[in-house]
Amino acid sequence: MAAGFDKDCKVVGSVLNLGFGFTTGGTVTLSPRPGNPKPRMVRLPEQRAVMNSMGFPGQGLEPSVKRLQSSQRYKDRVLVSISGTIEDEIFECLRRSQDFVSGIELNISSPNTTGLRIFHEPARLRGLIEGLVSVKKVPLFVKLPPWPRDDENRRELLKLAATAVDAGVDGLVIANPHPIESSRLQVGRGGLSGAPLFEHTELMIADIQAQVQGEVAIIACGGVSTGEHVWKLLASGASAVQLYTAFIYEGPGLPARINKRVSKLMSAAGITNIGDISGEPPSIR
Repeated sequence: MAAGFDKDCKVVGSVLNLGFGFTTGGTVTLSPRPGNPKPRMVRLPEQRAVMNSMGFPGQGLEPSVKRLQSSQRYKDRVLVSISGTIEDEIFECLRRSQDFVSGIELNISSPNTTGLRIFHEPARLRGLIEGLVSVKKVPLFVKLPPWPRDDENRRELLKLAATAVDAGVDGLVIANPHPIESSRLQVGRGGLSGAPLFEHTELMIADIQAQVQGEVAIIACGGVSTGEHVWKLLASGASAVQLYTAFIYEGPGLPARINKRVSKLMSAAGITNIGDISGEPPSIR
């Protein structure tokens, strides 16, 4: 499960019991935040998509840390997403949460939150990551902005990924929702997630894998809803796959169905290790 569903880390165990291999709580910020004004989430059923401008609403770090501390039996399968607009806030989130999770996801790319673009400056991002790396005890992942097909910012965003890797991150999450403008959102803009993103996600994973050549882990996120989607992303170089919006449309049985489908595809392909997935998924009913 991707970040954004369990914003205050209230249901990590319940999410995992649905069949997810891991879940990412948050995004958690140091202090409580109300988020952006409503309406801030709009379903687009005809596209199986969602527009949101949530803006990190949450109770703040302290309640989330307490819940994570009480859920230690799940620790090995829980990450927490953290963010802020000031380095000191982010450092504090990492220091106080990392003992209770198996990894930290640094969200510097939410299209729904003002103030994060300062970390899209390579020098600023490098300084932040190098500082976090010096004190981290668990793997650190950075969630990057998307670069849809033929996006004019593709080269700059790939440079951002290279900066993060060079600064010492253990992995990259590709990617946050795609920026979108809409009068249906109170603030007039937000992020698009769901089915329309998958083709872009597949291309972005291939881009990143070609750049990092296995040097860091890659978590794919965007438009995933089927076992075939998972297969294609793993074949493109992803180490793991997240979903969120499809869960809204498909319901709580989705992760188990995807797991069963991937298992069948692997059997049809004659492989027993998920790391051996390559090429197009076999055609099976």
